Amino acid sequence: MKKQTTKQFYTNLLKYKYNDTSSFLIEIRNENHIFWEICRDFTKEILLSQYSWNWLGYRVDDFALIVEKHIIEKLDKWSKKSSLSKHSKSLEGTIIWLFDRHVNSLKNLFDKRYKNSIDFTILLDFEEVEIEIQDDMINEVILSDFHRYRKFDKVVILLKLWNDSLYDYDFNISDLEEICVKYSAPPPSSFLEFKNSKKYKSQLAKSGNSQLVFTF
Repeated sequence: MKKQTTKQFYTNLLKYKYNDTSSFLIEIRNENHIFWEICRDFTKEILLSQYSWNWLGYRVDDFALIVEKHIIEKLDKWSKKSSLSKHSKSLEGTIIWLFDRHVNSLKNLFDKRYKNSIDFTILLDFEEVEIEIQDDMINEVILSDFHRYRKFDKVVILLKLWNDSLYDYDFNISDLEEICVKYSAPPPSSFLEFKNSKKYKSQLAKSGNSQLVFTF
């Protein structure tokens, strides 16, 4: 018996859940839909198997949302005019097309031929981010050569910085705003949703145990 590929496995799983293409395309317009998690798993597997893209395979979760929002925005247009329209009556064809699009769109984020491509060297620079903490407050954030990046690239770095510090309640929205001003980057309000500006911190409960609570 021929071994089933990951693409076939996920496709069959989704075909079992959905009866037709139209209902499937409607539901996946929600960026939190499980389909996008499946896309990420598939994309990771593909990239990790390709030597030249191996590095991106480990960072899919850092950039996938950018791709997914773009795909969702284009679904209407693509389902009518692009090659996706050829699969309008095939749920299997639609799913496979979107899997491949997810992989290729993520690669295109780092292709200099595209207008809003990201310079992948910023990923190396980002690893050099140094945060000095004194008296439970962040005094300085040094981002190597940050001034030379385009606004789009700065937003990518700052968004990752914010997400990575979600549980660090010493780093709050005002600290991020200061960094944006210091490095001439767009304000947090331009790339953070209100619901994502909340932070978690530990607080002592009446029972004597610690619990996580929201803060700003």
